Parts: sequence; structure tokens; C-alpha cells
Amino acid sequence: MARISYVDPVTITDPRLRKPLEMAERRGTPRPESQSIRAHVPGILRTFSETWEESFYRGAVPHEIKELCRMYVSKTGACEYCGTQRSQQSRDLSDRDYDELLDFRNSDRYDDRQKAALEWTDVIIWDPNSAGDELWERLHRHFTEPELVELGYFIALTLGQQRWLATLDVQHGDVHVGSADSA
Repeated sequence: MARISYVDPVTITDPRLRKPLEMAERRGTPRPESQSIRAHVPGILRTFSETWEESFYRGAVPHEIKELCRMYVSKTGACEYCGTQRSQQSRDLSDRDYDELLDFRNSDRYDDRQKAALEWTDVIIWDPNSAGDELWERLHRHFTEPELVELGYFIALTLGQQRWLATLDVQHGDVHVGSADSA
């Protein structure tokens, strides 16, 4: 059982708060379990969902690049809950795309733009002071400054949320939206 209880989705009647839970069930990420924990504070559920929507599902950076970065955070941070999620919007990514993430530098599965994003993800997670001129030159070659803001913000949001969720012992399948026994 999660360390913070799930709010039963059936008890949420405000459509603005139900919608993020319903979308979580359809889209794969974020999951209904983490959203139902956020629902303890309706403003957190609402603002997190709006931020996630804008930074992950919309924006200028291709969703697949953000999904690879999200999964890299999961795999290197050992967040099993997050690492087994798949964004339904990234159906073009194969199992090998996910499997080779930890060795992205030596893999031929990723293009230069994806590798630059993944390297920046690695730097943000593990050694922010190592972001030198060579990395920044590659980042500026492959991304506009607005894209860099979007991507960096998304990586930071993902890192923080995954670290937090890893402490909660949430499990897939604990919450089903619309079910009377969801919690």
C-alpha cells in the first residue's frame, strides 16, 4: 500500500479534477495512482496536471524526445513505478528504444538530437556542473532556446516527481478511475 493514501476517484465530482484522473488512465503517464495522491490537494492535482500537459504532451520539442528523457530519468534513478509506464502518445518507440537508453552514447538507435537531449538529461540528474561548452554547443545546434527551456523544465519536473514517487511505494493497478472500489 502506498505511504500516502489514494483519494478514491469516485469521490471526486469536480470535472476539472476528474479529467486529469481520466486522462491518466488513458495516456499511461502520469498514472492514476500518482494523480489520486495529488488529489489530496486539489490545487496541486490541477496545477501539476496543467504543467505536465504543457511540458510533456504539448510544446515544440517532439514528444518522443521527452519520453526518452523521462524514461532515462526512471532507469538511472531506479524508479520502477515510473520506469514501467509508457506514454501512449509515443507508440512509435520500440522496446529496444527503451532498452538501450542506459547506453545511449554507444547506441545507433538514437539520432544526434536525441543523444544531445539524453546527455543533458544525464547532466541535470547527476552532475549539473559538468555542462560544458561542447554540450551547450550541441544543444544549441539541435534546439532553439525556447525548446531548451521546455526540455530542461520537463527534465527537472520529471526528476523531482520521480524521486518523490519512489518514496511512496505506489503500485500500478492500485487505482482505477470510475470503479467503485478504486482506492
